[in-house]
Amino acid sequence: MALRLKQKMMVLPVVASVFLVAIVAVTVGLGTRTRSASDRIGFSLAPSVSQAQTARAGFAALHQDVGDAVALHAVQRQTLEAQVTELTTGLKALRGMKDVDVARVEALQEAFTGYWQEASKVVSLAAQNSAGADEALAKLAPAHKTVHDGLEAVTAQQEAAQREAFTEMESLHGTTLTWVLLLSVACIAALAALTVWLLREVTLPLARLTETATRIARDGDLTQPIDTSAQDEVGELARSIETLMKRLRSVPGTLHSVVTELTAAAARLNTASHEQLNFLTNQSRSLTEASSTIAEIAQTSGMAASRAEMVLKVAAQADAFSSSGQVSIERSAEGLQQIRQRVGALVGSIGHLSEQAVHAGEIIGSVKDLADQSNVLALNAAIEAARAGEEGRGFAVVAKEMRALSGQSLQSTQRIGKILLEINQAIRQTVSIAEGDSQKMEEGIEQVLASATTLKDITQVVQESSQAARQIVASVTQQNAGITQMTEVVTQLSEMMSDVVMATSNAEEAVGQINTSLGKLQELSTSFRV
Repeated sequence: MALRLKQKMMVLPVVASVFLVAIVAVTVGLGTRTRSASDRIGFSLAPSVSQAQTARAGFAALHQDVGDAVALHAVQRQTLEAQVTELTTGLKALRGMKDVDVARVEALQEAFTGYWQEASKVVSLAAQNSAGADEALAKLAPAHKTVHDGLEAVTAQQEAAQREAFTEMESLHGTTLTWVLLLSVACIAALAALTVWLLREVTLPLARLTETATRIARDGDLTQPIDTSAQDEVGELARSIETLMKRLRSVPGTLHSVVTELTAAAARLNTASHEQLNFLTNQSRSLTEASSTIAEIAQTSGMAASRAEMVLKVAAQADAFSSSGQVSIERSAEGLQQIRQRVGALVGSIGHLSEQAVHAGEIIGSVKDLADQSNVLALNAAIEAARAGEEGRGFAVVAKEMRALSGQSLQSTQRIGKILLEINQAIRQTVSIAEGDSQKMEEGIEQVLASATTLKDITQVVQESSQAARQIVASVTQQNAGITQMTEVVTQLSEMMSDVVMATSNAEEAVGQINTSLGKLQELSTSFRV
C-alpha cells in the first residue's frame, strides 16, 4: 500500500517515539528491579550484616570479658549483663529483619542463652575465687564455639546475600546499559535509514519539482521530463505540474497562430485603411473641385438671372414702344433685333448652363459612386473590426461613422440629383421657350419690316415675349436658389468628408497601436520552449 506524504512524514517521529518508549520501558523496568535490589541492600541486607557483625563483635567481647574475669579475678557483672542484654536485643533485632534465616537466628538465640547460663556460672565461680572457675571456663568452650560459629554463619550468610544483591544490581545495571545502548544504536540506524528513505521519497522529488518550476518560471522551458511515479501528494503535485506543462505547451502555439492571424488581419486592415484614406482624400479633393464647379455654375446662373432681367426690361420697353404706334416701328424693329440677339445670347447661356448642369449631374454620379464605395469600404472595415474582436472595437466605431457619413453623402447626392434634374427640366423648358420666342421674334421682325399692319400682332408677340421673359426670370431665379442650396450641401459634404478623413487617420493610428501590441504578444509567444 502506497503511503501518503503525511504518513511518510509521520514515520520518522513514530519510529523515534517507539524506540524512545522502548528505551524508557527498559530503563524503567530494569531500573525498578535495580532500585528493588538497592532497597533490599540498603534497608535489609546491609543492616542485617551490620547487626550480625556487631553481635559477633559483642559476643567476642563478652567471651573475652568472661575469660578476663576468670583470669584476673576482676568480675564486673553489671557490665557483663549489660553486654548480654545488648546482645540479646541485637539478636532479637536481627531475627526481625528481612532476608534473615529466622530459624538459624532462633537457634543462635537458644545457643546464646545456654552459653550465658554456663558463663554466668563461670563468672559466679570467678567472683568466688573458686578453683573450679577455670574448669568451668574450659567447659564453656563448646557453647562459645556453637554461638561463635552460629554468628559467623549468620554473618557469612547475610554477607553472601548482600554480595549476591550487589552482583544482581550490577548485572541489572549492565543489562540496562546494554539494552539502552542497543536500542539507541537501533534507533539511530532506523532514523538514519528513514532519513535516507524520506530524502529519496520526499525531499529529492520536491527538489526536482522545485528546480523544474524554477526553470519554467525563469527560462520558460516546457520540455523538461517529470517523474510522476510517486503515489503520494508529491506524485499528485508532479502530475499536476505535468498537466500544467502540457497545457502551457499548447498556449505558445495557439498564441503564435492567433498573433499571426491578427498580424495578417491588422496588415490587411492597415492596407485597407491606407487605401480608404487615399480614396477619401481623392474624394475630398473631388468634392472640392465639385464645390468650385458649382460655384462657377452659381456665377453663371447669376449672369443668366441678370440677363433675364434685362430681357424683361427690354420686353417692357418693347411693350411701351408697341403702344406708341406706327411712328416707332423702325425703332421697335431695331429693339426686336436687339432682343433677338440678346435672346440668342440667353439661349447660348442657357445651353452652356445646361451643359454645366449635365457636368454637375456627372459629378453627382461620381459622388454617389464614391459614397457607395465608402459604404462598401466601411462595411468591410466593420467586418475586419469584428474579426479583430476587442482590439478592433474602436475601429468598428469609426467604420460605423463612415457608413453613416456615406449614407448622408448618398442622401445629399440624391437630393442634389433631384435638384439638378429640376434645373435641367427648367433649363430645357427655358431653352424651348427661348427657341420658340426667338422664332416668333423672327417672324415678328419680318412682319414689322414687311408691313405696319402687323403691329398689333407684333405687340401681342412682344407681350408673349415679355411673359416668357418673366418665366425665364422665374426659372433662372429658381435655378439660382437650387444651385445655392446645392453649394451648401456640397460644402457640408466636404466638411463631413474631412471629418471622415480625420477619423480614418485615427483608425490608422489605432491599427498601428494594434500592431505594436501584436509585436509584444509575438515576443511573449516565443519566450517559451516547447
